[in-house]
Amino acid sequence: MSKWNPLALKLLMWFMGVLLVFGSAYGFVGGSFFPFDQYIGVTGSVAGIAFGTGLLIAGFDPEGNVSWVRALVLYSILEIVYQIADQIALARFDIVAFLIAIIVGGLILWLYPNKAELWMSAGGMKTGGGVKARA
Repeated sequence: MSKWNPLALKLLMWFMGVLLVFGSAYGFVGGSFFPFDQYIGVTGSVAGIAFGTGLLIAGFDPEGNVSWVRALVLYSILEIVYQIADQIALARFDIVAFLIAIIVGGLILWLYPNKAELWMSAGGMKTGGGVKARA
């Protein structure tokens, strides 16, 4: 593993956290006119800001916050699927969001030092980086 990989992983998580926070904050403008998400008791922009903030905080110790790394990988996959479905159904496609999702998802999978920890095991979910009991 390159000595720069841990720093690159942190920067990548911070980058996506900032993008999610600012993108979600801009979503408040559209949500003011068409608050569809609020009809069922949630606010998508607030959820995006919370997710982005969680990524920013987890970026300080990605190996100790493997669930947040998994969530970022899942977000990347869902963004890619959404953009493809949006193109098929509505002929709208955001190439920037699509490329960022591919690049970030791929880099996260490449940079994460313990790739086996990213996948769910048959014995349950490992959280990684937890407090270990001393004998």
